[in-house]
Amino acid sequence: MHSKDFDDYVRRQQEVLPAGPPIDWNNERDEWLSYLNSLYKRIESFLDKYVSVGQIQFEFQDIELNEEHIGSYTARKMVLRIGKQVVNLVPIGTLIIAFKGRVDVVGSSGKAQIVLVDSKVTDPRSLVHVRVGTSGDLPIAPKELSDEIQWEWKILTRPPERRFAEVTQETFFQLIMEVSNG
Repeated sequence: MHSKDFDDYVRRQQEVLPAGPPIDWNNERDEWLSYLNSLYKRIESFLDKYVSVGQIQFEFQDIELNEEHIGSYTARKMVLRIGKQVVNLVPIGTLIIAFKGRVDVVGSSGKAQIVLVDSKVTDPRSLVHVRVGTSGDLPIAPKELSDEIQWEWKILTRPPERRFAEVTQETFFQLIMEVSNG
């Protein structure tokens, strides 16, 4: 490599890319916590018939999360008690690559994930199939990709066939049994 190549490289690194609107990190945090609460409400509705007769108990515990740009904040984890089994739904955060948020479901026999993704996404491979056009040196997203994303909670199934499953009462109960040796 010639020093001229390196000089060109250094010069290109000094060029300022056009900045988009500033990100409101407090809004990002609040939006994430709102989605988390909606997930918990859905789960509560799934468990209602078992909770009403005392077969399942649940509680919430505050935990501290710390994310780059957002900083430290308090979120709630959900603790389910089904007889002698305990299953924790632990929020991981919102600044997760490819996801708007992630909750780990942890039981005595393993761990699974519920993730907040674009509702159009059906499997992890489709997360990387993004076509990008170009305008000069800057990539631009096609119009259909710039439309508003509809975030949806989905269960990320275990290997070998990783896919996203809708969070329904049936899929959630199956997930609980998988992580708690049911």
